[in-house]
Amino acid sequence: MSEGAQPFISVIVPVYNGEATIQTCVESLLELDYPRERFEVLIVDNRSTDGTRAILRRYPVRVLEETEAQSSYAARNLGIRESRGEVLAFTDADCVVEHGWLRAIARAIAPSDVGGVAGPIESYASDSPIERYQANRALRAERAYHHHVLPFAQTANAAYRRSVFDGVGLFNPAIIFGGDLDLSWRMQRELGLRLVYEPLAFVWHRHRTTVHGLFALYEKNAIANCLLAQRYDHYAEYPRLRTLAYLARECLRSALRGAVPRGARARERVWASRLDAVRYAGEIWGWLRWHVGAVTLPAVASAPRLQGIAR
Repeated sequence: MSEGAQPFISVIVPVYNGEATIQTCVESLLELDYPRERFEVLIVDNRSTDGTRAILRRYPVRVLEETEAQSSYAARNLGIRESRGEVLAFTDADCVVEHGWLRAIARAIAPSDVGGVAGPIESYASDSPIERYQANRALRAERAYHHHVLPFAQTANAAYRRSVFDGVGLFNPAIIFGGDLDLSWRMQRELGLRLVYEPLAFVWHRHRTTVHGLFALYEKNAIANCLLAQRYDHYAEYPRLRTLAYLARECLRSALRGAVPRGARARERVWASRLDAVRYAGEIWGWLRWHVGAVTLPAVASAPRLQGIAR
């Protein structure tokens, strides 16, 4: 892929009950500053029960349906199989992409030793303490890229050469959370290709706006860590009892710090302490669900291979 080339790019977006956000996501994709004949948009509905499909019918995008497994990674895999691009770009239904997103990806992925591209993920809105908390502490693409083991790209903003999936297989749909790290690490370890960070490949993400949503986010993260512990030594300690003890201690400390406001100037710090307590409570719940066997995983083959796909 020569520098300055405009590879055909397939943009793949999984969605589940995304009626509140899918419209702005799709409109941002259709307004990209990239030749329209050089990219396609595939939206993969993963058993939505709201008005998502009705909204999608208004737009010139290809809509697929993943019904076998409730997993965003299974949905992405269907999109990969049905795609035609030599580069596959991923974002989420609650994201809005920057106008030059695909141009930046095309430039960054051009060198032959680059297999994937990660880019910034910033907050679409920071109106509430809960949104500001996540903007500072949750979905930070640069933090993922600087993981001290190996960098990884979060699938809210990631792109890979098709040859990566030819080489290592698809996303592992049994890793219902954390599959983006798994794919990035498999690419680097098995193929020796680089993952690069492109600051101009920019995406905005709509953060969760409720305490329940924040709790669910960190519950999901805890389950992801338990799943990754089965595959990577770096996470092996997480499922052990010492992690539960640590989370319980930090949850209590955060709750106590947030119990008594110390004046108007400290109000944001008090909110942060209270939300820290929600975070640790969510992680505790995810940890416990994993250990009592209450996490249902899709009954699918791990890391399936590409077979018989149209180019």
